[in-house]
Amino acid sequence: MRAVQFLFSGVMAACVLMSGCAHHPPAPPPATTTTLSLAAPQHGDFGHYTLALTWQPGFCTGPEGSSCQADQPKTPLIGLHGLWASRPSDLIKAQVPVTTWWRKGCSLYEGDAASSPPTFSKALSHRLSEVVAHTHSDLVAHEYSKHVHCFGMDGEQFFSVASQLRDRFEQLPSARHLTAESGMVIEKADLTRQIEADTGPLPERGVQFQCNKTPQGQSVLAQIWFTLKPDSLSSFPKTDAFMSSPQVQDNCPARFLVPQWGN
Repeated sequence: MRAVQFLFSGVMAACVLMSGCAHHPPAPPPATTTTLSLAAPQHGDFGHYTLALTWQPGFCTGPEGSSCQADQPKTPLIGLHGLWASRPSDLIKAQVPVTTWWRKGCSLYEGDAASSPPTFSKALSHRLSEVVAHTHSDLVAHEYSKHVHCFGMDGEQFFSVASQLRDRFEQLPSARHLTAESGMVIEKADLTRQIEADTGPLPERGVQFQCNKTPQGQSVLAQIWFTLKPDSLSSFPKTDAFMSSPQVQDNCPARFLVPQWGN
């Protein structure tokens, strides 16, 4: 009996040293457990959010040349533009056109008086300086004034949630694949399929793309827009977080360039 026990113990020890006698598949990446939610104390009965992420080289590209400052960070390539609430119900009842809401945002409630920019923690300020494009006018202040202030939301919490949503997308294989395609002309349908391989099947217009034009007239990827349910932000980037956008806002052709810095 002792001989059998000794032999068994020896085999088990060898298995441990050899990292197991049987092949074990790699463990899946840990699930995201951070709860992300936003409460709008005012005008909170809107139907969806648009999470607008930027492809920074394309976002900073325009017909007149660069629209960003000289200190624009070259990494990360995927940035944050904003998290935009759709029209609140009182504006819909008042028959305010959606295009007017897109153009004016919170100024429809507050007039054109500029709201005071929020004060952020040092950590969040640093993070936003990394991921929000350094446009010639302060994009964070613009986003807060146009898309946040009239909803009564806390600026620190809002931009923290928005930046974490950006981070979740950047960690996906499709985002890494997009980064690897920098400098290449790609098919829009291929990019959509790659994203859906990570998210699961998306509703119609659950993801849309925005392109800019270079001075030479070439279409380049500038933004990726996701239509999200306001009460399901924590589910992003999985299917449950998405809904169909009521409006067609995709302006990219079937093929476009994923630009690099300097091209």
